Amino acid sequence: MSGTIGAAFTVLVVVAFAAIVWAAYSPRFKKKHEQDGMIPFLDSSTPPDVSGDDKTRI
Repeated sequence: MSGTIGAAFTVLVVVAFAAIVWAAYSPRFKKKHEQDGMIPFLDSSTPPDVSGDDKTRI
């Protein structure tokens, strides 16, 4: 019985991990992640520029 519970828990953890990875790399959330990534560099009075037209990127 405990082997079945362990297997079910393992499957649950793998599914949760896959959901987190999907959310992190999903194109749907790209703009939000880019905005959140700019938080440390923000001046409190200016919004981040995440237009994707940044000419300084290599």
